[in-house]
Amino acid sequence: MKAGIGTVIHGTLRSEDLIPTFAEELELLDEQKKFVYFVKEANKFKAWEDGEKCGWLIDRLMVALSEFAPDGCYFGATEGDGSDFGFWAIEDDNRS
Repeated sequence: MKAGIGTVIHGTLRSEDLIPTFAEELELLDEQKKFVYFVKEANKFKAWEDGEKCGWLIDRLMVALSEFAPDGCYFGATEGDGSDFGFWAIEDDNRS
């Protein structure tokens, strides 16, 4: 399944907000359960317990979500707003 273009979460950079939201989106998109390990880790993770693992888990969830980006798109923060995470069109820097 491919994601739709747009915001998944906006207005926060707190890991305790990002991790469960990213995991929920991944669980919805991952029909083949390829990334079930990361969803399970996110569901049991408490941000205040391990800051190092927190960064690792956010990174893994973002990489996994990228696999569901529509063609010509990416998953991440939108240009101009680092707290607006979602699926966005890749800007073409080679425009004439």
